[in-house]
Amino acid sequence: MKFTKTSANLCLLLISFLWGTGFIVTKIALDGGVTPGFINFSRGFLFVLLAYLCFHRRIHAMSRSDFKIGLIAGLINLGGYLTQTIGVQYTTPSNNAFICANYVIFVPFLAWLMYKKPLEGKSFVCIAGCIGGMAILSGVLETQFILNLGDVYSLVSALFYALSITYLCYGCKESDPTVVAFLLAAVQAVGGLLYFLLAESGSMQNVDWSAMILPLLYMGVLCSFLAQTFQVIVQRYTSATTAGLIMMLESVFGSIFSIVWGFEEFTPRLAIGGGVILLFLVISQVDLKTLLRPKAE
Repeated sequence: MKFTKTSANLCLLLISFLWGTGFIVTKIALDGGVTPGFINFSRGFLFVLLAYLCFHRRIHAMSRSDFKIGLIAGLINLGGYLTQTIGVQYTTPSNNAFICANYVIFVPFLAWLMYKKPLEGKSFVCIAGCIGGMAILSGVLETQFILNLGDVYSLVSALFYALSITYLCYGCKESDPTVVAFLLAAVQAVGGLLYFLLAESGSMQNVDWSAMILPLLYMGVLCSFLAQTFQVIVQRYTSATTAGLIMMLESVFGSIFSIVWGFEEFTPRLAIGGGVILLFLVISQVDLKTLLRPKAE
């Protein structure tokens, strides 16, 4: 399947929209009594089933290198999903969405540490700006300097996602993207099931499954299979800067839907804190030298 740069960017925009709604659907499932481990198991199970049905020939032909790369990527991805899902239990979907978006900031530092990629000076400014925005968003400036437990989990999730993006960018260039997607799904399913059995067994006795089927299907089919598979495939058809900016919009969609669905009210703190984070996320992805360079006559 071939994409133009425009169609790839539109696809990434749809992915960001789906991930933004995913914050809300995850919150609905958690409020309905479904545990983080089971959510990740169900997402991974539906994802791996659909991926196998669609790409089984390429999966059967995977090389040892593809398996190793996909397994590592899957473990990193699982860490991000688990900590993000747990974080939604203890914070608002809006906080979770915006804090997780900080993965865009951490990527250049991890690329420098892991692959010796040059580190731009503006990255330090963006880190400080996002920390300031997170402080406003979390309300720590109004009370005392104590982060909500869910905010901490969300920040850890952002680190996992940054590690995942860095690894997929520099360590998976030669791998089949559909095989990588399949292994992401397989690791998420197995890891989610193990976490559920070891840490959450017996904790879903009062779940109304008739009400939870649709949210779980939505997350597994749309947010996982469709969104993650196409993310791995289409990123090669656009620039990293453009992809980062578009995918970053998931946090904006997450906050908008959190207000629309009534999980929280619109407040100046939400607008200012989220706006500051979003501003510095944009700055981190824009080449200021090129932008400010005078155009030739």
